[in-house]
Amino acid sequence: MNTLIELKHIKKDYVNGEIITPVLHDINLSIMEGEFVALMGPSGSGKSTLMHILGLLDTTTSGEYLFNGRDVAKLEKDALAIMRRNAVGFVFQAFHLLPKATVLENVMLPLVYKGVEGDERKKLAEAALTSVGLSDRMDHLPNQISGGQRQRVAIARALVNDPAVIFADEPTGNLDSVSSEQVMGILKDLNASGRTIVMVTHEPDIALHAKRVIRIKDGAVQSDTMSDSKPPLPPSTSSTPLS
Repeated sequence: MNTLIELKHIKKDYVNGEIITPVLHDINLSIMEGEFVALMGPSGSGKSTLMHILGLLDTTTSGEYLFNGRDVAKLEKDALAIMRRNAVGFVFQAFHLLPKATVLENVMLPLVYKGVEGDERKKLAEAALTSVGLSDRMDHLPNQISGGQRQRVAIARALVNDPAVIFADEPTGNLDSVSSEQVMGILKDLNASGRTIVMVTHEPDIALHAKRVIRIKDGAVQSDTMSDSKPPLPPSTSSTPLS
């Protein structure tokens, strides 16, 4: 497997006037193509900030982030936007679907931004929706389907550009247990087909669906283990004392 993501000594501070708030401290980790990784940690641990950096939604204060071998910090704004559009898919807890657009139109939206022509756009969106079991819901509005189905629409939308990695931020946070299992089943199937998945969750039972669990505490990697009872991986180096 090739290395898809590599973080070297990543730090993130938020600055508000003269107040500097350290959030991430000397994060070092690698994610290989085809992995299913869960990022876990309590509220305020820095896991969501780390996810936003990984997903190219936020920048680092210092350190090096290589995505598919490319140094993200050296990319121009337009090149970074193109990488985010083409190589990354997002699934959020709140779905973020357009309420007045049909399920099919919601899934087609990334293809509109990419400049894909109408017929091909429709064909690709229909295939993505079929892959998540929603071929019979394409003409419905988001408020006409269940929460679990809405999250499956969001997964289809994340898939439609054939990204290198899907980032899922608390993908089951708004779902009941049955819908949660259905959504996790889809993510596991996608991973089994070779798709790289990186998921943020605070729920231990959801994290068990991943093959690798990275625990974040106080802005640093606390542990990095395989979830199939193999011996734990050594924690990523983070010897810098926390302030």
